[in-house]
Amino acid sequence: MRMNYADRGPSPLEPEKPAAAGQRDSTFGWWGAFSIERFADASPLSYTHEDATGFLAYLQQFYDRNFWFADGGVQVWAYEEAYDNWQDRYGMDAACAVYHSGHGTMDGNGVFVAPLGAAWDGRTRAYSNRMALGNEKAKYVFWSTCLSLRVLDGHSPIRTWAGPNVGFRMLFGFETVSIDNPDYGKKFWEKWRSGQTFCDAWLNGSWDIYHGQAPSVCAVGATQAEAVNRLNTERNFFRDAVPDNWYAWRWYHARESLADRFTEAPQDAQVVQLAPRDPSEELLRAGRIADFPAAALEEVQVERQGVLSATSGDRTVSTGPHAVRWLRLAEPNHRNTTRLPSEIAIERARAFAEEHADGAELVVEGVHDLMQNSGTKDGSELGVPQSLVTHVTFRQAFDGVPVISPDRGLVRVGLDNDGNVVEAQLATRGAVGTSREPSSRVAPPAAEGAREGGAPAPRDPQEALAVAQERLLADLAVRGTGEDGDYAAAVARESRPEVRDVPGTFQVGYEVTGNEAYVGARKLIEIGPEDGFRTRRWVTAPLAR
Repeated sequence: MRMNYADRGPSPLEPEKPAAAGQRDSTFGWWGAFSIERFADASPLSYTHEDATGFLAYLQQFYDRNFWFADGGVQVWAYEEAYDNWQDRYGMDAACAVYHSGHGTMDGNGVFVAPLGAAWDGRTRAYSNRMALGNEKAKYVFWSTCLSLRVLDGHSPIRTWAGPNVGFRMLFGFETVSIDNPDYGKKFWEKWRSGQTFCDAWLNGSWDIYHGQAPSVCAVGATQAEAVNRLNTERNFFRDAVPDNWYAWRWYHARESLADRFTEAPQDAQVVQLAPRDPSEELLRAGRIADFPAAALEEVQVERQGVLSATSGDRTVSTGPHAVRWLRLAEPNHRNTTRLPSEIAIERARAFAEEHADGAELVVEGVHDLMQNSGTKDGSELGVPQSLVTHVTFRQAFDGVPVISPDRGLVRVGLDNDGNVVEAQLATRGAVGTSREPSSRVAPPAAEGAREGGAPAPRDPQEALAVAQERLLADLAVRGTGEDGDYAAAVARESRPEVRDVPGTFQVGYEVTGNEAYVGARKLIEIGPEDGFRTRRWVTAPLAR
């Protein structure tokens, strides 16, 4: 295998408009971003700036951004028609692809609401029914917020976004409350570089962060076939507006959870040492699974972000950060609209997973669907949700204890309604040994209460998570005040936000970091009023003392 290294990855610009070296000029109007962590009238967030950075960083290899407004710089004027292309450079309609990361919610009338960083004209919130997007430059609109693209419970992209749409081609968001996480934008481009479409890259990048949330994508076209084809194929940014007679949309829906969750720390669990990565071997093995001819893997492109990929006909294989391999094996048969029963999906997925997981111990985690619906802008036709692909996820386990890091230690198999495997994500790692302590830690002298042999006693998972949660809330309090200070002072200064555990998310298992897996605990908490702006956060804690 010959590796061809490049300073930058492939360009997402429309093929006839490649970005030339020396043309990195922000006046070209290709992309811009907004991110808010400190709001004028909502609780703070922690990772929206990193989220926007991850989206922009890959793109800025080709052209500089038009803008990136943060916190108090994010104001209403940028979202409404009068000034949304201010000076032909700034605002929601001033760039071909625009990314907004912050809070969001949707009211009972289907109006999306985004709180902003500061008041303008006495107002601190942007409303979807006051927007006009796409009549100038915006063709791809990303809402990295909660509840920004609802598709269930009487909601649809048509209800919320057909009015504001005066030219955009695709819109990305969430049906559910989403997690405050730094990786949405970065993961979108990791998935795209592996050969996935814009639609698949958004769904799969978000799914990596939490398997229970529902990312969603809609596309428009003159006909139903055109809108669906845009979901199926669009991988480049085009400046042209398209008719929006039809809307088609996809989302992930968690069908059922089958995991037996551990809630107590295993007494004899050790740190598992994982085999170092060999990306070229990972790609070769993925190519063998996809039955690639040898010639298809003789020469491979590698860019500085570390994604290796290869294509043969309609099949694609790749490997990227954290040894995540992705395989597209066949086009699903969308003519068969009868959803594959869970028991058949699990049986066929297990056979594939056990054959290709390199001997890893696997336990089934759950089943989720790639759902699709479509309808006309004028409301004359509206379809019913259909499952296009059934995904079965298995967790890698060590001595019966599963990995709980969301995007690692797993096999996910996608089957069409005929029961054929059409895609897979492999992220298992081989074990080469165990130890009592992580390699980066030196065990202290034995103290009273230490276990025999010097092994540390496991912490109580609930107690460990309670401590981690207090520190998280204190950190948010500091962010909300905009002042420095210690944790105790921050907590005392701020009123306590509403905090709830998300049911069914508490678990104990192996967390994977680098080449090691250690026992830890995690759960999701939801912060904010149930009828207002909310967010979710992972709370994690190692369990060795």
